[in-house]
Amino acid sequence: MKTRMLLRKEVEAEPYWIWNAFVDLIATERYEELTPEQRPAHLAFWYDAEVQNGGHLQYFENRGVERLDETIHALDALGAPCHAKVLHEVGKAWQWRARGKLTSAAKFVERARLGEFDVFDARFHACEPSVEACLERHLELHRKYFVTIR
Repeated sequence: MKTRMLLRKEVEAEPYWIWNAFVDLIATERYEELTPEQRPAHLAFWYDAEVQNGGHLQYFENRGVERLDETIHALDALGAPCHAKVLHEVGKAWQWRARGKLTSAAKFVERARLGEFDVFDARFHACEPSVEACLERHLELHRKYFVTIR
């Protein structure tokens, strides 16, 4: 199992190193290289990061639908059922019609301005608790799967 190694003296001096190591692991490791215990955090992290940065349009453009069902289940398992419901519904809307890949930033902006997913983006942001809060709680409960302190 891959974890991030931290020194106890570092963590005692600056506890945020645990969060940084957690994010480094779930954000940079390939899904296939993560353990079953780590994968839900990875999926939820990338869902949150993409939507926070560019809405559901960006999420689907960058992540596609290959792991859509797994991500919905991950959100539920991490305590984000509101986000899971939003993703389920926007996933159906995304798959409702064939879409070509956007080939430039200008095309992305042009599509985003149509506002097709604005209602889903607003619902995402209204959900409580936030995905980040769910990830923080998950890390507290399951730190041994992500960070080793020696």
